[in-house]
Amino acid sequence: MNQRLLQFSIFFSIVSFQLLSAQNSKSAKGFKDYFPIAERPFLAAGTGNNPYERILLEAKPVVYYSIYNDIREALNRDTIVAGDAVYLSIQPHLRIYDENSKPVKTPSYKAFIGWQSIIKTENNNFLTAAIETGHYSNGQSKSAFSEDFEDNTPESRALYDDITDDTNLSEILNRSSGNFSTNLTRLSLNYRINTFDKDNYPLQSHSFTMAYQIYHNRFLGVFQFGGYNPEDIDIYGRHQIEAWYEFTAHFKKMRYSLSQRVFLHPDVHPSAELYRSETSATLYPWDGDLGIMARFSFGFDDYNYRFVDSYPRFSIGLTWDWFTPFVVKPRRMQVPQN
Repeated sequence: MNQRLLQFSIFFSIVSFQLLSAQNSKSAKGFKDYFPIAERPFLAAGTGNNPYERILLEAKPVVYYSIYNDIREALNRDTIVAGDAVYLSIQPHLRIYDENSKPVKTPSYKAFIGWQSIIKTENNNFLTAAIETGHYSNGQSKSAFSEDFEDNTPESRALYDDITDDTNLSEILNRSSGNFSTNLTRLSLNYRINTFDKDNYPLQSHSFTMAYQIYHNRFLGVFQFGGYNPEDIDIYGRHQIEAWYEFTAHFKKMRYSLSQRVFLHPDVHPSAELYRSETSATLYPWDGDLGIMARFSFGFDDYNYRFVDSYPRFSIGLTWDWFTPFVVKPRRMQVPQN
């Protein structure tokens, strides 16, 4: 099948699923439980590419599914108690390129099992900690730097002997079938400063997040599958640090957010950038799930082995905020207005 036709079909399915889920939130409780630390799904087009590919569309159809979640109940209590969530999260990242190719170019997949714990402070701010662990890969089997050899074979490993600190990895990357695979664990801490209206609905918030991510070889730290090969981990390193600020407020009946996100991976190959920056603005016209997003990014790419690429990109599209603000105290606890 033509690559564009296949991927447009995938994108149509993604958008349909996200819209239907947003419209039927009451019947999809497992997907609508609140997660204070979360990635938002999006579908976007933009301009700005590496010299080797032109991106037409990209999407992250991120899904969270609760195994256990009492966060809303904990935040709605008058006393200060912790709320917890245990969940699964599937985070694919898909792109349509302006070209035809067989097979379809490498997608990107993340899958986590996670736990979050939140506590409400005396002045109704939120402090949340999260730990997530899982797998990150692109589902391909060839060498990252050759279409001729299977990954992790003697022939593939011999290719790394010619890679030096001066090698431009973007030039030699196998973009059609090159394998990227690692297991990872992620630790996050979020503090959210809230301002409420008279009905205890959040009008404004400042959200600060710090995260540390480590790549490791054993799945869930125990099972010997899904990890990296030694040559690749020497190139993309084992560590990533992230800082994220987001401001959310209301204008009339619309909600909007402004955010700045910075990523650092300090131990990558010298030809790759150490940083990535994402600046975003999102408008939710009906103060609901569906938003219109604009984003400017620069620095390393965040698409599996394409972290060796670095370029600026401006994107505009749709996003879904499934974890929208809500009243944090029961109405019976509110003080009547005089």
